[in-house]
Amino acid sequence: MIALFASIFALGIGPLIYQTFGPMRRTDSIVSGFILVVITATLLTEVLPQTFTIISYLAIALALLGFVGPTLIEKIFARTANRTHILTILLGILGLVIHASFDGAALYSTHEVIDGERLHSTEQLTLAIILHRLPVGLTIWWLLKPLIGEKYSLLTLLAMALATSGGYILSMQLSDIHTSSAMAMLQAFISGSLMHVILHKHHEDGCMHTSHSHLHHQKQHSKLAPTNQPKSNMLTSLADRWEVMGMIAGVTLMAYLHFSH
Repeated sequence: MIALFASIFALGIGPLIYQTFGPMRRTDSIVSGFILVVITATLLTEVLPQTFTIISYLAIALALLGFVGPTLIEKIFARTANRTHILTILLGILGLVIHASFDGAALYSTHEVIDGERLHSTEQLTLAIILHRLPVGLTIWWLLKPLIGEKYSLLTLLAMALATSGGYILSMQLSDIHTSSAMAMLQAFISGSLMHVILHKHHEDGCMHTSHSHLHHQKQHSKLAPTNQPKSNMLTSLADRWEVMGMIAGVTLMAYLHFSH
């Protein structure tokens, strides 16, 4: 039960840090790089391989559909581009909520282990799950706060907490659902959608591109104003540097989680 409370508490740490330092440009760059690495690595090394073992190459096809589909819709139906992007974000968040319930079930499966060797491995698994909640909570806040505001972002975090608690309580019932073909198909598609969202974050200024392309856009814009170009280039260089720091932090966390299993 302590592990459950710790995992729920961990959801709020990322948003708290981001809310405290969020107005700083460097914070947004660090968070952008960190989330890009952690979420993408999680999807590619954990979620998709699990779905692949259940539905084989259909998992790859559905993930590609989830990743490319929103972009095609945005290009073909320009008028619905913004609505499509919002729906894709919400779909990605739904995937995180579903995954939270499985995390809760995994936490329950570790609390009754009494064998010494297995106890050590389950303690590592518990710690890994708790640490994994840090970037998940941060991702939700980073994506949703500019889109729907603090109130509904907090409600989404609450939904994550409830899903985790529900998974903990109903762990036996969720075991069959987790390994079902239908759930694997849903998770594969949502994984692709979430990768689309991370790479094409909807910025507060309304543009839909990655932080890298956003910086490229700023460079192009600075060419139209030569007098401001040196300052713009300096800011771009600093933003890149902070984003790389975020990526390094993400790689460090994922490496620790991988080798601690």
